[in-house]
Amino acid sequence: MSPTEYQELVEFLGHQFAEIDRRFTEVDRRFTEMDRRFTGRFDEIAGRFDEINGHFDEIYRRLERLEQEYQAITQALRRIEAGMADERGRREILERDLAELKRHVAVLQSRIEEIEQRLEG
Repeated sequence: MSPTEYQELVEFLGHQFAEIDRRFTEVDRRFTEMDRRFTGRFDEIAGRFDEINGHFDEIYRRLERLEQEYQAITQALRRIEAGMADERGRREILERDLAELKRHVAVLQSRIEEIEQRLEG
């Protein structure tokens, strides 16, 4: 190989390597652009998940508050039912005492009538 051919080969290969290097640079630029786009999309998706998680957190807070209110209402109803049972018991006692009082009044009434008859007679 002559020095001129060698020089031409070096220039040719240098040009080819420069073209290959330019292509690698372009591929690298495209990969960088795709990476930037993917990163942007991932950040956008992560932001949406954060928003969705915020909604779930709010739903769970509301459900917890509903559970607390349910427990409070249940306890209040139990107290009301207990009070009503006590009230029924008191009412039964009062009705029984009233019936007994009526019997006593009837006995007293009959004794009064008996005494009145003796006084008249």
